[in-house]
Amino acid sequence: MKAATDVYHCTVIQRYGAQVSLTARLGNGTEVWNDANVGDDVYSGENCVIGSSVYIGKGSCLGHDVHIQHGAFLPNNTIVEDEVFIGPNATLCDDKFPVVNNFDYRAQPPILRKRCSIGAGAVILPGVEIGEGALVGAGAVVTKNVPPSAIVVGNPAKEI
Repeated sequence: MKAATDVYHCTVIQRYGAQVSLTARLGNGTEVWNDANVGDDVYSGENCVIGSSVYIGKGSCLGHDVHIQHGAFLPNNTIVEDEVFIGPNATLCDDKFPVVNNFDYRAQPPILRKRCSIGAGAVILPGVEIGEGALVGAGAVVTKNVPPSAIVVGNPAKEI
């Protein structure tokens, strides 16, 4: 993936009510839909779709042709490689011990490798890597790494 500084002149289609940080760098042809929130220092490659009400945390990096559907949540510093599909209301988590005033908090965002697909309503827990070409079924709760080309479903997600 390119560094954020490699993108200078971008054509971004921004819809009503989308909030895109002034420090975000979005690639040519990227579409940002209604009420999406794109944080500071987010980078995207070309031809991405950031759906309505999507939240992308600061410092996240999206490859080319990434499609994120309505209501998905990506925490800070998430890595999403090329041609990844993230279904509606999918939630990626980065905190293994989510409690108030946790002074030992250490962010561990998931990593989504090339051409993987995350189904609607799936939950990806902190530090999990979804392998290249893998498929996470709708509603799955992924608690551990998913190998390349695997299909996982259920709660907790298991390979089928």
